[in-house]
Amino acid sequence: MDAVITWVDGSDPAHQARMAPFLAGFEKKPISASSTRFADCGEIKFCVMSIIRFAPWIDNIYIITDSQQPPFYARIKDPTLRKRIRIVDHKELFSGYEYSLPVFNSLAIEAMLWNISDLSDDFIYLNDDMMFVRPTPIEAFRADHRYVLKGQMKMRKVERWWYRLKSKFLGRSDSSRVSYRQLQENSAAVIDNACDYLDLPHCPHILNRHILKSLFQTNFKIFEKTISYKFRHPQQLWAVSLFAHCVLAQGMAKMDNHFKTSNIKANAVSQKKLFRLLNHTEREHDYYFICVQSLDLAKPEEQRYILQWLTRIILDAA
Repeated sequence: MDAVITWVDGSDPAHQARMAPFLAGFEKKPISASSTRFADCGEIKFCVMSIIRFAPWIDNIYIITDSQQPPFYARIKDPTLRKRIRIVDHKELFSGYEYSLPVFNSLAIEAMLWNISDLSDDFIYLNDDMMFVRPTPIEAFRADHRYVLKGQMKMRKVERWWYRLKSKFLGRSDSSRVSYRQLQENSAAVIDNACDYLDLPHCPHILNRHILKSLFQTNFKIFEKTISYKFRHPQQLWAVSLFAHCVLAQGMAKMDNHFKTSNIKANAVSQKKLFRLLNHTEREHDYYFICVQSLDLAKPEEQRYILQWLTRIILDAA
C-alpha cells in the first residue's frame, strides 16, 4: 500500500506569480486562497518521516507538487529511502486533463489522485500537516476485508426543520458558501438520498484508485467542473467524502474511531492549552495521528514548541 501527500510552498515567488492572474478577477480575495492554505513551515518533512517510522507497511510515498520540490527531499542521502519517495507534478497528475491547469484548489487535486501512474490500488491519503505519532497497524485503515473509516454520522441540514424554515423565509441557503460540511453533504447526496452523512475528521484516509476513477467517470460532468475551479467552489465534489459514502453504501467499509487524531489549530490555542493537547496526544495510546493546522500563523514560541515536539516524537531516535 502506498501513501499520497499534497504539498505546496506558497512563499515561492513562481507559485505566487502563477496564482496572481486568477486572483485579479476577485473584488475580495477568496478564503480558500488565503496565504495560510499554501504556507510551508517544513511540515512535509515530519509527515513523510512519520510514515517511514510509524507505518513501515507503506511502500512508496508520492508527493503531489506544482513545479516545486520540498527542500528536505534534496538532502536525503539514503538511496533506498530516496527511491521510496516520488515527486508527482501537477502536469503528471492532470495528464489528459491539462486544460484544468494551473489549479490552486485541493478539491480539484484530490479528484485526480486516481491518475497517478503506478500507484497501489489501495492507498493512504494525507495533507502535509498530518503525521503519524506512534506505530500504526495497517488495521487502522483496512481490516476484515473492509475499509476502516473514521468520523461520525450526522443529519444533513436539509433534513433539519430550522434549516428548511430559514431557507424558506430568508430565500437563500448555504449553497453559495464553501464549507467543509456542505462539501460532504453534497458528496453524500451523489451516492444516496439518506438523511445522514459521514462527517470525516482531518486525518489520514484510505482510498482506492479504481473506485475513485469509476466515481470520476460516472460523475464526469460534476467532476469536470470540480477540476476546472482554480479555487474552492461550493459546487465542487470532495472525492475523499464521495469515496467514503460509496464504500459505506456498498458494505465495503466499517466505522472505527479507536484510532484517534489530535487536531490542533496552532494559531487558535493558548500556550497552556497547546502544551496540554500535545502532552495528551503523547500520553494517550489511542491517539495515532496529529493534524497541525495554520502552523505559520502561530506565535513564534508556540511554533517553536510544536516543531520541537514533532522533532522529538518523529525524528529523534526511539
